[in-house]
Amino acid sequence: MTDKLQLFKTTCQEHGIRLTHQRLVIFQALVSLPGHPSAEDVYNRVRKAIPTMAFDTVYRTLATFEKINLIKRVKFADNRVRFDNNLSTHHHLVCTRCNRVEDFYWPDFDRLPDPDHLAGWGEMGTKHVEIRGLCRKCAAKCRKSRNAKHDRQLIMKKNQQ
Repeated sequence: MTDKLQLFKTTCQEHGIRLTHQRLVIFQALVSLPGHPSAEDVYNRVRKAIPTMAFDTVYRTLATFEKINLIKRVKFADNRVRFDNNLSTHHHLVCTRCNRVEDFYWPDFDRLPDPDHLAGWGEMGTKHVEIRGLCRKCAAKCRKSRNAKHDRQLIMKKNQQ
């Protein structure tokens, strides 16, 4: 957290943004929340420290942080705007059941050259992979549910005989 806090302070100074108590609390909430929190998640965390904080203040502050490249705005399966404070090159695993989002790194993919047939498209920016599926916890629940359903079917079949 110390490195992120120092980056926060330096970036704000470089962009002429005052380091207010509210901004600091919002940034600390953002980086302390797991995964990729939404503005609502950040707001709920901030309200514990500053009960009078307005949602609009949190949202506008997050937009300011995005504008000065402290965070990135991302959108996943649940269609909620979320914020990513991991600025390194990374990709995302998204659970299609619980909407959990996890970062992963794939250096081999990142080093791949752009396909030749895309050369006429324009200027390439970043490459990002999003893999959707079931996280370990949701996959286990699904397996358990399928097994229970299978067991019920076997019992019903046995009772019909």
